[in-house]
Amino acid sequence: MLRSLTSRAPALARPRVASTLPCRAFAVWTPRSSSSSSSDDRIHPALVEDPPVANPSTETDPWTLKAPPMPEPPKLDPAIKSMDDLINSPHPEGRDREPTETLRKRLVYESRKRGILEMDLILSTFARDRLATMSDRELREYDRFLTLPDWTIYYYVTGKAEAPEPWRSSAVLSDLLHHSANKGKTVRRMPDLDLENQQ
Repeated sequence: MLRSLTSRAPALARPRVASTLPCRAFAVWTPRSSSSSSSDDRIHPALVEDPPVANPSTETDPWTLKAPPMPEPPKLDPAIKSMDDLINSPHPEGRDREPTETLRKRLVYESRKRGILEMDLILSTFARDRLATMSDRELREYDRFLTLPDWTIYYYVTGKAEAPEPWRSSAVLSDLLHHSANKGKTVRRMPDLDLENQQ
């Protein structure tokens, strides 16, 4: 009896439940169809080599770091014609009668604290190699050179600008140019201070 009743009941439609699972689409790579079969058609795009690219250069790089232009060097007295005239003129910092050994020790520090890394390395290693054997006149010539603006010293020492007289004929600047060229390709670092000899 129960079986006959259930057979006569109308069939209820089962509600359709939308699937909540995301449907993932998989990209299937297929080789390009071409009339001519070549080896490139059978290579996956990820394996194709990139075309050659030119090496970067200062001409093509818009963000190249450049040194600022050299500032105008301080004007000398027109009466100064030679290096002797410059050394015998009043010192711009009032150090005319500084004892030789005091001057030598001061120049060690003057050579290390320039504010430009390149000049710190060049001048500090130059001072380490040359100050101990410099004469009094050479020390005073070097001292006058260090009174120039830092970027002026940089351009003169690296040869990027020609120094005017009396620096053009300066023996100290000639030694600095040779030291700056570093033809031996020596790896330079800031030398340690010799504190025993600086007392």
